Amino acid sequence: MQLSHTPSAMSVSFTEQNLIGSAGLAPALGLAAQIGLADLGNKHIKLAGPGQGNTGIKLLSLVAGMLAGGDSISDMGTLRHGAMEKVFAQMRAPSTLGTYLRCFTFGNVRQVDAVASRALINLTRVAPEVVAGIESECVIDTDDTVDQVYGAHKQGAEYGYTHVLGLNAQIATISTPQVAPVIVGTRLRSGATFSGHGSPKMISDAIATARRCGARDNILVRADSAYYMSNLVQKVTSAGARFSITARQNQSVRGAISQIPGDAWTRIEYTQAIPDPKTGEMISVAEVAEIQYTAFASTDNPFTARLVVRRIPELNKDKKAGQEAMFPVWRYHAVFTNNTAPLVEAELKHRQHAIIESVFSDLKASALAHLPSGNFQANGVWLICAAIAFNLTRALGVTAGGRFARAETATIRARLINVPARIANSGRRLTFYLPQNWLWATSWLRIWDHVMTPATA
Repeated sequence: MQLSHTPSAMSVSFTEQNLIGSAGLAPALGLAAQIGLADLGNKHIKLAGPGQGNTGIKLLSLVAGMLAGGDSISDMGTLRHGAMEKVFAQMRAPSTLGTYLRCFTFGNVRQVDAVASRALINLTRVAPEVVAGIESECVIDTDDTVDQVYGAHKQGAEYGYTHVLGLNAQIATISTPQVAPVIVGTRLRSGATFSGHGSPKMISDAIATARRCGARDNILVRADSAYYMSNLVQKVTSAGARFSITARQNQSVRGAISQIPGDAWTRIEYTQAIPDPKTGEMISVAEVAEIQYTAFASTDNPFTARLVVRRIPELNKDKKAGQEAMFPVWRYHAVFTNNTAPLVEAELKHRQHAIIESVFSDLKASALAHLPSGNFQANGVWLICAAIAFNLTRALGVTAGGRFARAETATIRARLINVPARIANSGRRLTFYLPQNWLWATSWLRIWDHVMTPATA
């Protein structure tokens, strides 16, 4: 491919008034209207000060900007171009949205949490494919990540376990074997916060929301060793769910591992090499075994369950060529769980907890590329809006079907949301003229028919 004219024979003019760059926002906001996102915002968010009034519309404006690719407050201005005002109403300027965000208190942020939870529940009713199979199996994953920030003016910014200046974002997701995760809960914390801080409450809320989305007594909560806490296990089990949590390698756990008989280990050969979580080395073979173990014995709430252990051969990098080690050396990874699945399946199911890392990666490549305000509560609202936008994008992908069902946000945005269209208004009816031979036209029309036709049916 090459230019059809010389550069000197080309010119540009930003004057087209009937063109929009994000035609996919129309079905996306149609979906937001079906789940009542703006109405939920007006009902549950009670602000004081200059941000009060039309809170739902302002919240929806932030989510719309994120759907179109905005990752800062100034990026919300991308909604105000060309013929956007012909398609959308009550758009808010970036300065208005910035003022709106800075009006939030801690209690108001919890109100936005309530909006996000109810929006997800409504979304699973409008687009049940988002949580397909949740009646038979539902997995809740929780973890945290540090979002790097720059400048000392950011409230709550500290040096945490990653040794970079940032704020700590904790999220919980729900997924099933059939579909990719959606976000069911978020918390923004200061950068040096312990990973598991506040997780029992968030997991308890996530379990309740998952049940309202259709889950039954089939919920498995997965987490890494930072969440190996007595109160978390107690919350999960009292809610009628199961847990699968990486156990810390303390003296008690090491003692339990040493009691596993030598003939109790089951060999696993991976069809594809997988990275070791600690060293990054690619491994293709491991052994697993289990033993009953009482965790948190020194607390008021000891709990007995399975200790599922995976061991990996420790490579001797200093050995001479052709010389084998005198005796094998192993690295152990223990999982404390009351999952009733068979040994190998239970160990595999826990390792799939790594799926939450793809959600963090997706968010940081999208709306969470920045935490744009110096105000901590404003950034907390920004995180929740990013989660709502993520879930709406996931619903669009699942509705489009095919390769988009598990696609990342960037892919869905580039091919289904940020599609240019010329807008024509005739007889009080808007017509979208999209690019001819658009490769993903069939998927785009599938979303349009699913979201936009019920209103006229």
